[in-house]
Amino acid sequence: MLRRVTSIGVLVASAVIGITAAERATFILTDGERKSGQVVFHGSERENLINGYLSLGNDTGGPEFGFPLSQVAVIDFVGGQPPQTELAKIPASGHYLTLRSGQSQDGTFINMVDGTTVLWKNSSGETQRYAMSDVSRIYLNPESARTAFNYTGSSATPVGTAGQSAAAPASSIQVQANKQWNDGGITVKKGDKLVFSVAGEVSFAQGATAGPDGNGSFHKQIYPVPTLPVGALIGRVGAGTPFGIGTISRPIYMPDSGRLMLGVNDDEFGDNSGAFTVTVTPVKR
Repeated sequence: MLRRVTSIGVLVASAVIGITAAERATFILTDGERKSGQVVFHGSERENLINGYLSLGNDTGGPEFGFPLSQVAVIDFVGGQPPQTELAKIPASGHYLTLRSGQSQDGTFINMVDGTTVLWKNSSGETQRYAMSDVSRIYLNPESARTAFNYTGSSATPVGTAGQSAAAPASSIQVQANKQWNDGGITVKKGDKLVFSVAGEVSFAQGATAGPDGNGSFHKQIYPVPTLPVGALIGRVGAGTPFGIGTISRPIYMPDSGRLMLGVNDDEFGDNSGAFTVTVTPVKR
């Protein structure tokens, strides 16, 4: 069972909550569990994603359900089984949005606001607004989504040569928090699968600390991965788009070919200290 927050009393006590006119959604979690409810919103910005948690109203009238963003594989607005052709188009990693019109696009999920609207950053870096009534699904974790929907085809992204390992044997990397990017010493191919095991804690902003999933008290849209809190372990391949790692135990597909770089999710590094010890293990195919 995944860790979840079943009460968000701090938010409710100090912010505006709205559910009356909200759309409904189903969160499909990375372990396959599903939870449905109204898409609630809080605060002056009327947001759903707050401090790294997505929330749903409780149909029984009890406390809201909250789930870490990293543990939600799909936000599903229509239900049912998506067609195999849709699942085949999901990239090996990153976020993917599908519309009820049949259109779809790569990009980055930003938030849900007013209980009715999805904020989405497209691949050109532009922020778009979609009515939830026009959206079918938002895929946040492609691999877990395919598993949840029993996808039987092959990945949309090639995964290298069968029978070969994704990279060299397991490597241990020190990820210094005061460096924007740390060279992992590993060259990967697009579609390679790596498992990350992380230990340690880093400090930032005059002694505040963060574990591998970050410190949920601090968020900025200008962080390399804006959906994750400060201090979270992140990666990128070469100069590609950064992606979250944290304490995810499942294999992560490499989105590009090139040198693996690791860092912490932050926009200022001069006041950071400490390091994560990261063991990277390739998954043989």
